[in-house]
Amino acid sequence: MKKSRKSRWLAVLLAMGMSLCACTGKQTPPEQDSGTEQENTTERTRTEEADTGADSTEAPEENGSAQSPKESLPSEEGDVLYVYSWNDDFEEQLQYFKDKYPQYAGRVEYVNLEVGANSGDYSATLETLLQSHYEEAAQYPSIVVLDNSIALDYVQSDYTLPMTGVGIGGEDYQNMYPYTLDYTTYEGDVKALTWYATPGVLCYRADLAEQVLGSGEPEVVQDAVSNWTRFLDTAEKMQEAGYKMVSGPDDVKFPYMDTKTVPWVTDEHLNIDKWVTQYLEMAKKLNDRDYTSGTRVETEEWNANMDKDVFCYFGTPQFYNWALQPELHEGDYRICEGPATFHWGGTWLAVGKECPDTGLAALILRTICCDTDTMTMMGEKTCGFVNNRKAVQSLIDAGKGVVEGKGETNPLPVFDAVAQKVDVSCASVYDTRMNGYVDNVLSEYLSGGDVDTKEAVERIKDQVSDAYNYIKID
Repeated sequence: MKKSRKSRWLAVLLAMGMSLCACTGKQTPPEQDSGTEQENTTERTRTEEADTGADSTEAPEENGSAQSPKESLPSEEGDVLYVYSWNDDFEEQLQYFKDKYPQYAGRVEYVNLEVGANSGDYSATLETLLQSHYEEAAQYPSIVVLDNSIALDYVQSDYTLPMTGVGIGGEDYQNMYPYTLDYTTYEGDVKALTWYATPGVLCYRADLAEQVLGSGEPEVVQDAVSNWTRFLDTAEKMQEAGYKMVSGPDDVKFPYMDTKTVPWVTDEHLNIDKWVTQYLEMAKKLNDRDYTSGTRVETEEWNANMDKDVFCYFGTPQFYNWALQPELHEGDYRICEGPATFHWGGTWLAVGKECPDTGLAALILRTICCDTDTMTMMGEKTCGFVNNRKAVQSLIDAGKGVVEGKGETNPLPVFDAVAQKVDVSCASVYDTRMNGYVDNVLSEYLSGGDVDTKEAVERIKDQVSDAYNYIKID
């Protein structure tokens, strides 16, 4: 199983004993966004939402407003709630809840399955348990941690409860970045929450920008990459100076994916959105003009190029803060918004439909994903980009967020600006697998020969036809 980027970076960082950012307190990285999306075979038929079940707090009002936990706290005695995840990362976030409400520490237990985030093993275990009644499962998953690549499979099913069904809604959402709610909204109900946001930015080497563009300041670089035409113009300048614009042709995949205007499938009909051909054609231009080193995202060669002649990478706050550490790389990295608005990865928390105490589950999620004080603390201790605009602004006002060794410019305002613009309105349960079909044709397409853009699209359609006999294909 391929290790996550965070695991690889963190192993090195811990070995070096570094202080990673100009924040106070414990320096440990936030939950890392998922890497390149991989095939997921658990797309399931959408079903009606489950009954809300018993709740230890009063039901929310019709407008979705939720009670304050101060008004009605759950009982300190009762069944244990099991929180399931694929690794131990979320256990650190769960500790924020236990520290704030130590009286519930004995009622919450973390279950680390020690498997891949989007592996079949994790999904198979969750589905087996979530299909059970609470009384039948020895350790029923009351809260499940879901990688971005599989989250919609659970959101768009009756395995999980809507947030309003557990007592979360209304003002609880007011400080969240809109896309994080849109992504997990199904049939009008938010069904999962996240404590951090993953806006995508362009991470560039200021030292190379100074040499080639005349300045390494974000405003200058942003002007040079503000759209794809200017991006290619700058790539030409980098090549003339002896540098590569990006590490590999597929580096631009995620920025293109979030520009989609229609989901992969509507009414059981396949849609080949314009982003697919635009991405393939851009990747080919980068490849044919020798603007890249020819790597693939998240390979060892891709990682190694962070120390070599590559000008920029596309990434998230987690990538910028933890992969591009100055102690690990020679490059002097900064960020700007780049040519397109996008997100990359994420982690979500959902509540199992048979949760025995939805009031306690709500308190856990509200503390970790909604409470501004707690999330400000998270951001300050980890330099992570929390999913709370008020907390982020508080950190900016306090001068927090500047990463040691990366100049004096605070990256939080850029992350904040991008996160507010991310559009995931066309996301669907088909994304992981069908985006993978695009990956499958890329190599042959880049090699030339008989695979032009039209043939690449036909090969994508063939893969869809082989996997889904009910999807209509033109």
